[in-house]
Amino acid sequence: MSAIKPGGMGSKANPNVVPPEFTNSMAEAMENAFNDLLASDGMKTFKVNNNTQESRDRRRLFVAIALGMARYLSNNSDALKILDSLNNPTGEKIVIGTDPSPL
Repeated sequence: MSAIKPGGMGSKANPNVVPPEFTNSMAEAMENAFNDLLASDGMKTFKVNNNTQESRDRRRLFVAIALGMARYLSNNSDALKILDSLNNPTGEKIVIGTDPSPL
């Protein structure tokens, strides 16, 4: 089973390389979606291929949201139900696998 990767900030040592903790994560998907929305509204976009202080300041919010979502879903998976075609609960459980705290 693969795990949801909320994302993490990683090291700030190299401002030219996106930290692996952030790459291919939910937080990165949020950052890319935000950048796309800015572009579609004709607004100024930002560079996503670096690890500058400006990028880290922006990403902190995306990482926090993604971590909060993953933790909440993992801790409340009983609220997620699998229904049959008649909308009756099947009794099957959803297990949400997340990376351990990536901070």
